[in-house]
Amino acid sequence: MKGHVRKRGDKWCFVVELPRDEVTGKRRQKWFSGFNTKKEAQQAMIEKLREIQTGLLVDTTDMTVTEYMHYWLENYAKTSTRHTTYRIYVQRANRYIIPSIGRLKLKDLKTMHLQKMYADLLKNGATYRTGGISPMSVRHIHGMVHRALQNAVRWQIIPRNVAQMVELPRVEKKETLVLTKEQVQQLVTAANGEELYILILLAVTTGMRYAEIVGLSWKDIDLDKQTIHVRQQLVRTKGEYRLTEPKTKSSERIISLSESLVTPLRRHKAEQAQKKLLIGPSYNIDGLVCCRPEDGQPYSSTPVRRKLRRILEKAGLPDIRIHDLRHTVATLLLEQGVHPKVVSELLGHANIGITLDRYSHVSMTMQKEAVDSLESVIFNSKNAL
Repeated sequence: MKGHVRKRGDKWCFVVELPRDEVTGKRRQKWFSGFNTKKEAQQAMIEKLREIQTGLLVDTTDMTVTEYMHYWLENYAKTSTRHTTYRIYVQRANRYIIPSIGRLKLKDLKTMHLQKMYADLLKNGATYRTGGISPMSVRHIHGMVHRALQNAVRWQIIPRNVAQMVELPRVEKKETLVLTKEQVQQLVTAANGEELYILILLAVTTGMRYAEIVGLSWKDIDLDKQTIHVRQQLVRTKGEYRLTEPKTKSSERIISLSESLVTPLRRHKAEQAQKKLLIGPSYNIDGLVCCRPEDGQPYSSTPVRRKLRRILEKAGLPDIRIHDLRHTVATLLLEQGVHPKVVSELLGHANIGITLDRYSHVSMTMQKEAVDSLESVIFNSKNAL
């Protein structure tokens, strides 16, 4: 890095060379002025050059959105978010944000730029197919942009967060697809003897998330006390599977294990032990309860969906996702009159409000039953209107 001192009027100033622009490759300089003597300017220049060389000086005057996003990802998101969240942020930045508005200077970014970016993504933003991405995906991208710009305001790089004034696309609330208790019984019967039998049993008796089920280890199951300690999940990042902490702090929880599940689990554990003896120590090294039977490797979601679809067809049931079994558990429990707080804790929701909002269709039924019950107390046959 180079710099030189010069006099302007009765004051001294200096200029330093900055790293070249990452996008254009153009040379960049920064001036510093207002020094009374040449010696003061020289000392200040030496200090600035040291800051540049050690990475302490970050010039934000002409910082582009691309430069800022890279800085934010490396110096904030990487250290302040979960690894999986960080990887998602990097993907969104490189796939959507930087190609759309990356060349803009951060100080020139306006609400209209974000509004247009989101509109374009809705029309033509899909990567592996024609058309756009979903309104929900746009909202996720916006959440990241808003967070990044809020940090820029806090760091005094920009005066205000222009993302606050964006009008976001409306998301259609899809009807939750759940099975009846009779259909759940049909599913369990059809799954008996199939590869996904234990996975399905866990799904319909615990309400665990798919990532929690396929990330469940034997060390976290106490068959004698009939409990499951949910403290890890299986996630995929850059094509590789890894075990991480649960989705949120409240997701780490202890779940009571159904007594009818204990015997199938013991049998399943014994079968895995036999395979480990045959294949060797490389089989299921993480001790996963649900894994590929042929080699003990973690499950991939696509083959699981395909195998579940075959079981559903066999049972004559609608085509649902594994996650819909979680919705099914919550719905059946609420319909049975289980307190929403208990259901919320079982599912690992952050608060009871999430449970009530997500399963509002059930809470309305419970509300109707409560009103009918109240009516029978107040307006019985003797006190009929």
